[in-house]
Amino acid sequence: MLTFTLSPTTQARRLLVTSLALLVGFAALPAAADLAADQQAIRESSRRYKEALDRGDGKALAAIWMADGDIVDAVGNVLKGRDTVEVLEPPAAGTPANAKPEFTIKDTGLRFLSPDVAIEDGAVEVVPADGAATLHGRFSAVWVRHEGSWKLGALREAQGEPASGSETLADLAWMVGDWTVVDDAAGGKPASGKPTIEMRVRWNPTRTFLLRDMTITPPGTAADAAIQITQRIGWDPLSKGIRSWVFSSDGGHGEADWTRDDGSWVARTTAVLPDGSQTSSLNIYSYDGKGRCVWRSLPTHVGGEYTPQVNITLVRKPGTETTEGAGR
Repeated sequence: MLTFTLSPTTQARRLLVTSLALLVGFAALPAAADLAADQQAIRESSRRYKEALDRGDGKALAAIWMADGDIVDAVGNVLKGRDTVEVLEPPAAGTPANAKPEFTIKDTGLRFLSPDVAIEDGAVEVVPADGAATLHGRFSAVWVRHEGSWKLGALREAQGEPASGSETLADLAWMVGDWTVVDDAAGGKPASGKPTIEMRVRWNPTRTFLLRDMTITPPGTAADAAIQITQRIGWDPLSKGIRSWVFSSDGGHGEADWTRDDGSWVARTTAVLPDGSQTSSLNIYSYDGKGRCVWRSLPTHVGGEYTPQVNITLVRKPGTETTEGAGR
């Protein structure tokens, strides 16, 4: 076995080099008093940035960025800092306070790489304006002292842990309540000469499923002959998404995968009819946030036959949006 031993002279030289490196490193950092002042200045710039973001002040945001500063978002897109934020505008007059997303920054830490460069790390929570589940992420911001003030030189974003099943399913909480179908052409009254559709949605006791019961009564049909449809909507741990299962009193059944698309919910549905034929469709739910939902069904396959698109407007009955009921 070979061993290598440094001579006393070599050891002394190495210790001298190490000591000098440490001295240079410590000398490069600000003194304690200066460090505290710089920390306070950066946190003040960070606070002003958050306030400008909240009020939609693009010009104030751009002023905090270095001219060549950049952003790398959570999916890897590279954006110019100033160009990205300066287009932000304040909400229109009369816009409710809850009509814009809320940002919360927490768990921040600050460390200096040199007297004029510091890195701020932290976590961010975004509550979307449409009531969707809170988004979680992390960020690293590079602050640079420039012309006497601290400015952003770079921002790196990262996605947090995916939302749990219960958090994701909560995005559909607006469905809870008793609903009826109305005819827009008839001034929002129940449709005349068409099937009567009543729908009730509630949570199961553990809030792991939304239970949707629907009664469809064709014109001239006795109530006891109405079609009863039962659906369960929940988080599928296998597919890591929202999925539903539906059963009809006439013997039909189906499944659907639910995704969010530009403010609407899209359920990609496959079903088996009582005669054994198979169908598929896109069911699109567009909720206006005020107790009204437009439900569009676009058939993609109905046994090789053409069927027209179905457009239905659902209106929630006042006072039923907190209906819980018992699970089954």
